[in-house]
Amino acid sequence: MRGLGPVRLAMMGGVMFLMLGFFIFLLTKLGQPNMALLFSELNTTDSNTIAAEVGRLGFPAEVRDQGTSVWVPADKALDLRLKMADRGLPVGGKVGFEIFDETDTLGTTDFLQNVNLRRALEGELGRTIQSMDIVHRARVHLVMPRRQLFSREEQQPSASVVLAMRSNKRLDHEQISAVQNLVASAVPGLKPGRITIIDDKGKLLSPGFEDDQSVNTIAAKNEERRRGVEARMARTIEELLEKTVGFGNVRAEVNADMDFDRISTTEEIYNPDGQVVRSTQTVERAARNQESETDAVTVGTNLPDAAPGGG
Repeated sequence: MRGLGPVRLAMMGGVMFLMLGFFIFLLTKLGQPNMALLFSELNTTDSNTIAAEVGRLGFPAEVRDQGTSVWVPADKALDLRLKMADRGLPVGGKVGFEIFDETDTLGTTDFLQNVNLRRALEGELGRTIQSMDIVHRARVHLVMPRRQLFSREEQQPSASVVLAMRSNKRLDHEQISAVQNLVASAVPGLKPGRITIIDDKGKLLSPGFEDDQSVNTIAAKNEERRRGVEARMARTIEELLEKTVGFGNVRAEVNADMDFDRISTTEEIYNPDGQVVRSTQTVERAARNQESETDAVTVGTNLPDAAPGGG
């Protein structure tokens, strides 16, 4: 050993240290279960809550990807996913009707109950919309005015929906209409035309107050129609060309120039030569007078107990 020198001894010690570390790592890795993804794209609150709940059930859980995903043993992933769903997890940072389970109703004012009801409706609607495959996050704001006492005018409720889409996907017109009808059906008196939908980039997907005939509303409707025509024509062109060049090998873009001018014409024509009967009224009257024949008046007819027609 002395003839090897300090350099060689140091190298041999380093190799032995590395081999020992490798074996420790290998044993540790083999002793750990194979991990599988339980949930992804979570917020910090949901990931911590899910990890704590899994640990409470007696299973290991790892929070990865900067707190946006939770990993559990692969053989327990499906069972744990069902158990988390039974507990209402993940909630997406939204509060639903479970808010009434955690609130003591004794001593609660009507105002607080109404606020909790509105929060619960917003949370449940956000969860339902977020269950769509192409929607990453959804947030709903409801305006539910209360009718004032002795007030004849009733204010209409309205709603705003903010959507964050997955990757670069977008909602089509039918899906936007489905979201509007979903929200309108859950709120009494709310009309689909009073629901505004925007995306997380601030782009207006559906303007509210569709009954409004202002210049801005009409311009927004015209722009939406133009985009719809462009998308439909581009999709038709791609479907036609993909049959020849192959699927995914063509991309079409259409710029449509549409004329939305409206022309209203009112005409009043006076023709003195045209004799047109304005109205016709027909009256028919019929009368009939018939006098009945009577016996002649004589002295005999005026006597008591006289026979009729007697002389």
